[in-house]
Amino acid sequence: MTLWQNLQLREKLFVLGAAVAVLLALLFLLVIDPLLARAALLDRQIQAAERQLRELQDLRRQYLHQKQLLDQINARLRQQQNFSLFSKLEELARESGLREKLLYMKPVVSAPSEAYNEEAVEIKMEGVTLAQLVRYLQQVETAPQFLKIKRLHIKPRLDDRQQLSAVFRVSTFTLKEEKR
Repeated sequence: MTLWQNLQLREKLFVLGAAVAVLLALLFLLVIDPLLARAALLDRQIQAAERQLRELQDLRRQYLHQKQLLDQINARLRQQQNFSLFSKLEELARESGLREKLLYMKPVVSAPSEAYNEEAVEIKMEGVTLAQLVRYLQQVETAPQFLKIKRLHIKPRLDDRQQLSAVFRVSTFTLKEEKR
């Protein structure tokens, strides 16, 4: 205490100012700076969480849309009555006047699926015009049965460039029996 009493007023003020400055610096370094750093970290975490939430909401929307499409397809498959794919394709060819243009129709083995049975037929047509082929393919795609065209390969004939050769695969699906 004698050291303090020996100091002049101006020196005492200087020492008190230095002590206050040291205390303020310690307060800033030990309390305020960590709080500000923590607040900045929390802000970054909130922004990241909000971004993840938006992504999750987008994924949810996509999932619900895909689920709705799948439910529509499954409902359509449940309503679909048994039919012969060969007969249906031949009927459509006859209706569009292309029966005589069919070179062959052969069954194709498809990869197994957990939920669906796929029946596929490969078709080759020779000497068809583009308009005839488009009309036939549209009839296949818009048939009341669930028919899908896969692996379409079209090339012009060498003897008449207006005539086409087409090879394509048509598939139909049925639901596998649900296990109870």
